[in-house]
Amino acid sequence: MAEAKRTIIDQEIKKVEKVPAISLTLTIEEAETLMAVLVKVAGSTTTSPRKHTNAILVSLEKAQVRDWESTGHPFSLLADRNGGLAFRDYGARKPFYATF
Repeated sequence: MAEAKRTIIDQEIKKVEKVPAISLTLTIEEAETLMAVLVKVAGSTTTSPRKHTNAILVSLEKAQVRDWESTGHPFSLLADRNGGLAFRDYGARKPFYATF
């Protein structure tokens, strides 16, 4: 015999919202240059603005923009390939500096 009982469960509900957006058309060279700059950005991909730069990089990769590690990519022309930009987390008070 079947039996039913009312209960409460956790369920994730995704909400689709309309948000303001920008459409940008780039030449391949412009897209590769943007990619070269964006791969220099550090920070959390979930709790800092880096999540947006990461989303742009993923979009460029999906559009089959040449990988930044390939020969001749504008990334290889950056003067200081070891330095970069770093985002702090949203709400962070002081930047984090690693000591080596």
